[in-house]
Amino acid sequence: MKRRILLGLIILFILSMGVFPATVEGTLPVGLVVRSPLFGTDVAQTTMGAVPFGTYAEQLGLPEKNPIAANNDTLLAQRLLMAVSDSTYPVTPGDALRLIYADGVNRISVDLQVDSMYQLDIPSMGTIDAKNMTLPQLKERIFSVVSTYYAYANPQLTLIRTGSFLVTVTGEVSSTGSFEAWALARLSSVVGSATNYASTRDVVVKSLDGTEKHYDLYKALKCAQLSEDPLLKAGDVVVIGKAGRIVTLSGAVFRPGTYQLMDNEGLKDLVTTYGGGLLPQADIQHVRVQHFDVASATLQADYIDLLSHDSTLGRYDQVVVDTVSESGKSIILEGAVRSDEAYDPTTSTAIVGQVSGRIFYQYYPGETLQQMLKVIQGRLMTSSDLEHAYLVRGGQKTIINLKNIISGSNTGEPMVLQADDQLTIPFAQRFVTVSGGVVRSGTYAFVPDKTADYYLALAGGPSTDAYKPLSVSITDENGKKVDRSATIGQEYTITVKVNTFVKDLAPAVAIIGLVSTAISILYYSVITINNLK
Repeated sequence: MKRRILLGLIILFILSMGVFPATVEGTLPVGLVVRSPLFGTDVAQTTMGAVPFGTYAEQLGLPEKNPIAANNDTLLAQRLLMAVSDSTYPVTPGDALRLIYADGVNRISVDLQVDSMYQLDIPSMGTIDAKNMTLPQLKERIFSVVSTYYAYANPQLTLIRTGSFLVTVTGEVSSTGSFEAWALARLSSVVGSATNYASTRDVVVKSLDGTEKHYDLYKALKCAQLSEDPLLKAGDVVVIGKAGRIVTLSGAVFRPGTYQLMDNEGLKDLVTTYGGGLLPQADIQHVRVQHFDVASATLQADYIDLLSHDSTLGRYDQVVVDTVSESGKSIILEGAVRSDEAYDPTTSTAIVGQVSGRIFYQYYPGETLQQMLKVIQGRLMTSSDLEHAYLVRGGQKTIINLKNIISGSNTGEPMVLQADDQLTIPFAQRFVTVSGGVVRSGTYAFVPDKTADYYLALAGGPSTDAYKPLSVSITDENGKKVDRSATIGQEYTITVKVNTFVKDLAPAVAIIGLVSTAISILYYSVITINNLK
């Protein structure tokens, strides 16, 4: 028993040293701010106002204008360097190359150019179809042709200028037009004429062969899915449609901005996925959703508690995550509690060993500890040790049995919360005892959803004195027998039957062997003495 208690204290000490998040002096506290429901839902609307609407370029993180003009020599030089250093550079109409080879007597230099049909004519040697070829593949093909005519030609090929072509962009744009592109130009480089209400999630590229493909530029530029931002080809037509739902997000989030949501996405998706999550000072229980009411021609606002439910969003809605009032008094609740930003207690799956959390609870004047526990009880874990929680107030530490307070069986005076109270709920570490015919008898940390075989393996398996066939008995924490195949619970005892006959026989065999040895020694001693006479 003492060994089990000592092991538990060691584990709790390790957990307390490693999993409780620390704060850094001079920075905002790390944790979730929860506001007491006793404050009600009456939130001041003095901060209402239009949220800045992001342009198409801002939605995708694109520069508003290309800093280098298309006919600039610097740009052309940059293109050439990129082409020769990229082994996947596709041959493009307008590409100019310089071929140098020996015809047996003279060293010949000739400039070649890929025409609009991807044909490359080599004087006196024929024509090469370069369609769907990369630059290295074309180089290999040209060398093969030259070597056919001149065995010792020692050919050399250099790209001296990259080709360019026009791509037509139409749809939800300021004006339909053609834009210059080149072989390494991607879809995102020609959408600068799109309006602020154009779709970033569904852009169509129609190829010269009649095929159409749909691309999501948001995934390409914000989620690093390069396949959604393809290379353009000569003859491509880009069609940009109208956006579906455009919403703006501002306030206490990591990535405020204008976003276009998919059909199945709501407020939680906007805040957690698109906005990157909430800042520590965010008022998660009063997320403001503003929308324009056509009937009254006014800006209306709804306040959503993101802890309890999600919300659908309409086209052009404006979401504002306000900060919690600095004047509100709060206490710190930390340890074995969930502090997910958009946690839904109805679908919680807390398990043993989960990382500890921290909650800053803004309490209503006169609110009691029991009232607060009713608000946050959905955030407690199966591993929360409610019977050994402690409250630090004014430097004094008090052990509190939260289990009694939650159940209402506490007979003492209700504890009223005070500013700067700190309530810590430790992790409960339970054990399973394995004894009898095993290699290593002892207590082992409880793990949910495991059978006896798991703990027998931890104990090293059956020992040599285990009864054959193997006999295992299991009792729960109350001493009641449990079926062999059942899932092991906390404080269960697993006992492997020992073969007592073999165990008791071993000392007797040892004694008989010792006596037999002594008699043998005495017998041979007597014979030896008689022979000496």
